[in-house]
Amino acid sequence: MTAVNVRLVRGPYLQSVTPHSVIVVWETDVNAPGEIAYWSTSSAVMRAGDSTAETRHVITLTNLAPYTVYHYHIESEGVAISEDQTFRTAAGPEQEAFRFVVFGDTRTQHDVHRRVIERILGEEPDFVLHTGDLVEYGAERSQWDVFFEIERELMGRAPLFPVQGNHEGNHHNYFELFYLPGNERWYAFDYGHARFVGLQVDGFADYAPCSQQYLWLQEVLATNTQKWLFVYFHIPPYTSTQDSGEESVRQALTPLFERYGVDMVFSGHKHNYERNEVGDITYIVTGGGGAPLYPMHQREATQVAFAMAYHFVLIELDGTYLRATAISDSGEVLDAFERIVE
Repeated sequence: MTAVNVRLVRGPYLQSVTPHSVIVVWETDVNAPGEIAYWSTSSAVMRAGDSTAETRHVITLTNLAPYTVYHYHIESEGVAISEDQTFRTAAGPEQEAFRFVVFGDTRTQHDVHRRVIERILGEEPDFVLHTGDLVEYGAERSQWDVFFEIERELMGRAPLFPVQGNHEGNHHNYFELFYLPGNERWYAFDYGHARFVGLQVDGFADYAPCSQQYLWLQEVLATNTQKWLFVYFHIPPYTSTQDSGEESVRQALTPLFERYGVDMVFSGHKHNYERNEVGDITYIVTGGGGAPLYPMHQREATQVAFAMAYHFVLIELDGTYLRATAISDSGEVLDAFERIVE
């Protein structure tokens, strides 16, 4: 049953999930009140509403159980305006088995972006990290409309944690559309027995030693007590097509990663898949979400895998064990490896 005079034009999509809460966002074509009906298999239907008649609604569901599947749909004035969907709350510290996806550079080729999303949906990740360049021109609202339309089903099931790329242009559209932890430019969150740190390394923000972002990062890494430690941002420190931007990232940030025991670093910017092993850190470039692919170049000594293909990376954690699989838009396994931490 659908309300005749209220239509969804964006969402619903999930943001900033924790073990006990999640933000649900949606937009309608006309000003109208909105409400979320949600329930788990062991609970009655619960409701959280926004009685204000407006086009955008941002509701935080609270008092949820950790790592639990909830069903939900959006209503307006008692009438459902979305299909029933499910989401899973974040894993608490005692939950050490979960899976997530990392990908980036989804701009430009919408047909490719769609194929990548379809493959990701088949893997049923608990959440998704995006390494930036979500759209080609961050100031163009119509491009965000296309992005959210392509990602609608995925973002309605799995919370998306993006960071900005250079193509977002540090534009306010990004901050209006996403509801992320911290200051939304750089932030951290814990999921299960892992800590995830997103940075703004996009050519706009300062990350040099003694900058605000650098000092924040140092504190977040130094105080980490989680078993796994992941960092993700846009411009990579290691690739086979190194440029001046990568050199500055490498000089400023990799000493911190090495000092504080970061396990893996994910970046985009270069439109291919690449894995570099430097010391005890795995550096993955995953920029194959839709932007035109970059040609293969001579390998660096640190490079152990390279693929010129549209793709995403699936990470499966179980206690001290990690399995990573780079999967193309056609389903081909481009790279697979395992890691174990003490």
